[in-house]
Amino acid sequence: AKSSLGWLSAIIIIQLYVYYFQALNYRDVLRIKDLEVKPGELYPMSFVVQFLNQALPSAGLSGQVFFIRYLKKYGLSLAEGMGRAFIEIMTFWMAIGLFFIASSAIILKGGAIANVPQLRYVIYTFVFLAIIVVFVFLLIQKRKRSGLARWVTNWLHRHFEINRKLKNEDVIDRSKHVEEILDQFRSSLKIKTLERKAKNFWMAFFWQCMILLAHVATLYFISFAIGHPIGFRLAFIVFSLVRFISMIAFVPGSLGVFEASMTLILVSFGVPAGPALAMTLIFRAFTFWFPMPIGWALYRWYFWQYKFESSYDELVQDDLN
Repeated sequence: AKSSLGWLSAIIIIQLYVYYFQALNYRDVLRIKDLEVKPGELYPMSFVVQFLNQALPSAGLSGQVFFIRYLKKYGLSLAEGMGRAFIEIMTFWMAIGLFFIASSAIILKGGAIANVPQLRYVIYTFVFLAIIVVFVFLLIQKRKRSGLARWVTNWLHRHFEINRKLKNEDVIDRSKHVEEILDQFRSSLKIKTLERKAKNFWMAFFWQCMILLAHVATLYFISFAIGHPIGFRLAFIVFSLVRFISMIAFVPGSLGVFEASMTLILVSFGVPAGPALAMTLIFRAFTFWFPMPIGWALYRWYFWQYKFESSYDELVQDDLN
């Protein structure tokens, strides 16, 4: 209630640009798949994807399922849609990694790690996960699928087959679908594939960085709105750390995890508890709660539109038969 309306208006504008940057990321990722879609058509979908990602914890995977189905209207196959999702998530994780590394370097250089020793565990966790991701990325560059991947695929098939038999259900061989997903995962993230579309790939990565930078600016502006300004560098560090923590926390929307971690990190860097909590709650209001009804409404609209179009296609097919 006491916040400056001028700063809050600027924050709204920044947040609107966040979804525009996301639409530009979608556009460039789709260009890698030789599909051209205007950002204006992808702008509403950015709200829907964020809504689903926040409602269902999956490190950014939840909204991709709906988006893949939506892209079928543009002639993008299921396999190609999954390949697009893999590339988009890859650029997202790369941007998160870049911001986290930059913020960690600032912390270590400034000696703040001595005042907040708990940050060491966050950095260690990031290093551990980064090593795994890099190892997987290098592993998929192999020409042939490894024996381990084949073993996992066959094991999953046998597991579901046994469960269906115990339930007296028909056994459906899903192993081919799993193999298709793995093949699309490998082909989409191959270095040679990314080199052919290097410009689009790096532009997609750039837009992911712009999204994160806009969120940093949002936190920075909020500090001015409540009359307790913090430095842009501190806003950058706090958001980068909290974004990584919330990403690995498998809680819907990171509820509680995000609020607690941001407030505690702000306090650990010398921000009083009251302003720290106010910054956190206002930040969550603009980045989480306010867009949720918009995303939900658009999701319902797309859902019913897709359902109607599917029913209409079935009726046309019946008439042709």
